[in-house]
Amino acid sequence: MRRILEIFSIESNIKLVYLLPRESNKFLPMSHYEKKWLIITSGAAPVYQESNFNSPCLTEAVFGESCQILDQDENWFRIKCEDEYEGWVNAFYGHMSPEKNTPTHVIVFPNENRHYDPKFPFGAKVTENLPGTIQITDTLGLDQVIPVAKNLLGIPYKWGGKTSLGIDCSGLVQSVLKICGLEIPRDSTQQRDFFANDKIQMDAAEPGDLHFFGKDGSVTHVGFSTGGKGILHSQGFVKEESLDSGHKSVNEKLIDIYLSTYTIQRKFRP
Repeated sequence: MRRILEIFSIESNIKLVYLLPRESNKFLPMSHYEKKWLIITSGAAPVYQESNFNSPCLTEAVFGESCQILDQDENWFRIKCEDEYEGWVNAFYGHMSPEKNTPTHVIVFPNENRHYDPKFPFGAKVTENLPGTIQITDTLGLDQVIPVAKNLLGIPYKWGGKTSLGIDCSGLVQSVLKICGLEIPRDSTQQRDFFANDKIQMDAAEPGDLHFFGKDGSVTHVGFSTGGKGILHSQGFVKEESLDSGHKSVNEKLIDIYLSTYTIQRKFRP
């Protein structure tokens, strides 16, 4: 329960209402809570488990994303991202607003030098037709999953990352599929569960299908099939490899922890 403090101003004849947030000794004006959205203004905003920079990073919110404010602890906001993921983000990375952002385009393609602008990385939501964008109402479709993912080849692995500034395995899968028209959960275990009814044999995988890895049934890694035993994934950096022991680019360590393969085709084409 939050305590409420009411203060009556004699000079202005106005009653001010303040909330005392949990685990804080500071009173914050109720008007702060009327601004219920945090609009991300940094290329990527790390979302932490707790309201401090030493806490584990869970995921990222990207430029232009509208995050619902759930709570506040001084200059930290507990938010719900657009993919329903919750955590804490520092106020440095955005500004409060009473309304959601209304972007018109999303960054998909790199510039002519094969680079992304750090301010507007892959997945950034913008309000103008910048180079490398598509309209946010457009979806590229199933056939473009691997071509879109290939734009991120060489991008370094970053725990919790989901942009061209750094990206983890499940962030790569989620972000690319969203651009192509399929919204899925953030974490690799959630992603495996999302496709639970779509399990197939590895050799039957089509480009864009998903290979999952781990131990004792627990998922620790995921990547796109490029067809059959081919894989495009983020491990160290975004790269293409093979799960075929006879292939020159084989990743033996992944073969050892391979769990299962799931098709995404049915979700695109119900």
